[in-house]
Amino acid sequence: MKGSFAMGYSISHGGTRYGYSATSLSRLGDKLRKSHKTGWPTLEPILGSRPGDPFDIHPQQAQRIGQALHQAAGSLKIWDRNWAAMARQIADSALLAARLGEPWRWS
Repeated sequence: MKGSFAMGYSISHGGTRYGYSATSLSRLGDKLRKSHKTGWPTLEPILGSRPGDPFDIHPQQAQRIGQALHQAAGSLKIWDRNWAAMARQIADSALLAARLGEPWRWS
C-alpha cells in the first residue's frame, strides 16, 4: 500500500479521535465483512481496499454508511466490543457530516 492508507486515515467530523491505523481499519473491515454480509456493499467504499489517496464521501452516502456502520456494530460478537465502539465512532462522524450537509473527508 502507498500513501496515507499505509499509515492510516484522518477521518473528519471526529472519526479518528483515537488515531486509527490502516491496519485497524482493515481489521475492522474484515470483521464487519464476516458479521454483516448484507451491509458490506454499503461499507466497502470506506473499509475495502483503498489506494491511499484522500477522498470525500457525499453527505447522502455518508448517511447511508453511518447507518450501516451502526447496524454492523450491533452484529459483532460480545468479545468484539472494542471493534463495535470503533465502528460506532466512525458511524457517528459519518452521520454528523451528513447532518451538517458537509462532505465526509478521509485524508
